Amino acid sequence: MIAAPPRLSSSLPDTLIAMSARVSGPDETLKAAEPPLVFCPLGFERRAFLRFGKLPVVTTGPGPDAVRRAFAARDSWPVRHPRFVVLLGLAGALDARLAPGTDHAAAEVVGPDPSAPLRSGLVAGATARIVEATAVVTTPADKSRLAAATRAQLVDMESHAFASCAEAAGLSWGIVRGVSDGADETLPAELAHFVDARGETSALRVLAAIARRPSLVPALMRIGRASRVALRNASFTVDALGARAPLELCDAAHPLVLYGGSFDPPHARHATMLADAMRALRSPCGIVMPARVNPLKNDAPPSAGDARLAMCRAAFGAIGAEAGGEIRLSRLELDREGPSYTVDTVTALCGRTPSLRGAIRFLVGSDAIRGIERWHRWRELLELARPAIVVRPPDTHAAVAGFLADFARSSGFADAPSWLLDLAPVELASTDLRTRIAHGERPSGISDAVWREIAARGLYGFGGAR
Repeated sequence: MIAAPPRLSSSLPDTLIAMSARVSGPDETLKAAEPPLVFCPLGFERRAFLRFGKLPVVTTGPGPDAVRRAFAARDSWPVRHPRFVVLLGLAGALDARLAPGTDHAAAEVVGPDPSAPLRSGLVAGATARIVEATAVVTTPADKSRLAAATRAQLVDMESHAFASCAEAAGLSWGIVRGVSDGADETLPAELAHFVDARGETSALRVLAAIARRPSLVPALMRIGRASRVALRNASFTVDALGARAPLELCDAAHPLVLYGGSFDPPHARHATMLADAMRALRSPCGIVMPARVNPLKNDAPPSAGDARLAMCRAAFGAIGAEAGGEIRLSRLELDREGPSYTVDTVTALCGRTPSLRGAIRFLVGSDAIRGIERWHRWRELLELARPAIVVRPPDTHAAVAGFLADFARSSGFADAPSWLLDLAPVELASTDLRTRIAHGERPSGISDAVWREIAARGLYGFGGAR
């Protein structure tokens, strides 16, 4: 006998309320993540997905050239800056263990050179290796030869082009394929001619083929049944992937971007730098973290925490869809007594979400990173998270790269040169902005929304010098 689940009372005990608070954390969402975008080579694959899935979808047409055209037409996509893209459709099995009707996510795809795979970690537990063929592979003998040459388990005609285009566009990508035919099955050669360049099946071509060869009917019915089941399963997998929270999608290749600082006040380059870094790192989520006390300055910022939190809400909440991922604002450091050590913050985030260990990049200027060995428990910090460094003048890209190369040799963190992002330097400084406001100016580097907060709260001597 299965016991019924316990009924929760309308008044939760204090312990459950406290547990809920710890799980959700002291964050608020400033910008929701853009939805993923699904690509289907064929029209019937798209229609099958829309029966079960709720994500926006594009039909590319069959073959690699059609996929490239779809990416070239990005301005016409229903989502201009999707947080990731997924290729959904049918594939043939090269491995007898992959049964018709099942669905499989790609861990890697190969094209003409099977020794240079493109890898994806978007779908947890993905194991399939998919090879892109130039034509439909129809016979068991051809499937066997292709499997031996490429070590692939599935074959299609678009996966490598799709992955290459996504990589070039700076988009995280995944591929989910349903198996239409087994490794030991022969496909009718006529199948290759049933679909037009738009990916739509021509009923006239199908009927004409059957009229010429009536024995096609059993094979087409068998493939049709397997394809419907496979597409249903693949559609559920992709739709569930789209429903995952952005934090759940963070990993080393798609890290959480942690952006801490005094933000007193947050200026225009603060906001654009976060958006730029998230795009560069293909990040599903960024967290803005105002510090209670900057440990490098060893005193509290001039403005109260709630005022800086409100200004961050105004500044970072205005980031547009170009960031792709979700942007959160956290008061974790503001609520924690004492200096706001980055290692304590990263440890707390990993405690809340253990999968974030090794999946966080903390955004920092080149001036601050030069003193990394003076940071509190800096080695422990770098074991948990890596920096994402932006050049801050008078530093130059070459000078920072040289520093990181030296640091790699002296510290043992061999990947240090990769920490430097290829982004525009940070030209603005909050200290200068505060001075100019106190002198009665309105600096151009402050957004209208932040300025309204400054004026309403009378921050930085606003009004006193006029």
